Amino acid sequence: MFLRIRMKRFAVLAAALLLGGCAGIPADRGLSASNALMTLRGGLEVAAPHPEEEMRKLTAEWLAAPLTVESAQRIALTRNPRLLAQYARLGIAQAEVYEAARISNPLFSFAWLDGNAGGAQLALGLAQNFADLLYLSPRKRLARGGLTRTQQQVAGDLLALAAEVEGSYYAYIGTAAVSDLRVAIATAGEAAASLAQRFFAAGNISRLQLNREQAAASAARIAADSAAAEMLAARAALNKLLGVMADEDRWTAPTRLPLPVTEEDQSSDLQRLAATGRLDLIAARGAVTLLEDSLGVTRSFRLLGDVQLGVDYEHETDGSRLLGPTLGLTLPVFNWGAGRVERARSELDLALAEARQLEIQISNDLRLAQGKVASARVVIERYRSQLIPQREEVVRRAMEMQNYMLIGQFEVLQAKQQEFDAYQGYLEALGSYWQSRAQLAKAVGARLPSTAQVASAGVEPEALIQPGIEMNDVKRMEERDHAGHDMGAMKAAPAEGTHAGHVMHNMDQDGGKQ
Repeated sequence: MFLRIRMKRFAVLAAALLLGGCAGIPADRGLSASNALMTLRGGLEVAAPHPEEEMRKLTAEWLAAPLTVESAQRIALTRNPRLLAQYARLGIAQAEVYEAARISNPLFSFAWLDGNAGGAQLALGLAQNFADLLYLSPRKRLARGGLTRTQQQVAGDLLALAAEVEGSYYAYIGTAAVSDLRVAIATAGEAAASLAQRFFAAGNISRLQLNREQAAASAARIAADSAAAEMLAARAALNKLLGVMADEDRWTAPTRLPLPVTEEDQSSDLQRLAATGRLDLIAARGAVTLLEDSLGVTRSFRLLGDVQLGVDYEHETDGSRLLGPTLGLTLPVFNWGAGRVERARSELDLALAEARQLEIQISNDLRLAQGKVASARVVIERYRSQLIPQREEVVRRAMEMQNYMLIGQFEVLQAKQQEFDAYQGYLEALGSYWQSRAQLAKAVGARLPSTAQVASAGVEPEALIQPGIEMNDVKRMEERDHAGHDMGAMKAAPAEGTHAGHVMHNMDQDGGKQ
């Protein structure tokens, strides 16, 4: 009777541990905790992955409107397969917490033995691994720590995805702007080549001059084709991050590049923000803490193996019955747990090395990204305050000289093409600046504080090239050629209208249109 009472108490204790030791798995697998970490760092919240068709419906409105940085990030955080992968990681971590909070199931044994003298022996046994109860508390503690670390890693990876989308978005916008500009340059070059063909037919220029203009037009068109190919590659790269299939590639995006922020973030502030807030670094340091705890547990229980407590019942062939407790111990004779301790110590050393390596990588990535941002700002300013005004002045003076018959129209067109090249460099510098800022945000692991300064004003290629090469002047000169005028008369033709050289004069001090 006493044994039955003790076994009943043991069963009640096990049931209490089973029911009170852990809750069920959350419906969102703990994604809400990752969302809280992301929003704290200026990121967007994400929802649990949806089926493919539902995802398409959710993002259809964003894809129908002109794409912005924020809408691109929302699409990626809804459709990119990385979200599903990270959600699966959360599920695995939650499953480990669930399993860690439960002791192993009891072992039931049954034996039926026929005797050679008649009758049969029946043996029943029920045993529970008591060591599970000793390991339960540290096992739950380590599993919860592992879940927290996974939630941090998931949030960090999704923040990095958002930064990658931002950089890819500006890479596409920059290549699209350059492509538009290159088309304008190629069109102007072909117009000049057509004009040169008419001059050559009239005997006003040599074949060398004609070949030079034709080669320049071909080179300009090749550059336009190359720019279009680069734009296509940038669009495909952005589609991959968005999670958009090729047959859904019908979205549009403005070609306006924002102006640089008024004042960049201080290096010391960003270093401190990355050191204390970057989630993958926090997770790496958390892994060190967990493995230190694990090493302590391994050392404490290094000699403890399975401890089986149970009860056996036997019905002998002579009709007698036997009932009593059982105990099974693993004796530390051949294995004293030194291997487990060394493994735990080595895993801790590995985690320490990985955390230190990540600290070094973050520090240098941050410095590199800051250097790229600063360099891009310098290049933008040199284009805005030096090269572009200089090219515009060259065009203005070339047009004056052409009006006084000192140079020909071809020299003016060449000067304007060089002016367009300066505009292209300016656009490329702007695109590089914003891509570098996206890399900087990824290195920091959070939204840059200076992002609040980003204004809606920006630079568009249409504004730079308008009105561009004076095509009316070219047509007028062609008409004169048909009327029998010589080259000298064409040189004397005054230019009319506003030329592209005045475009940058309307730029504000940050390089954008007023």
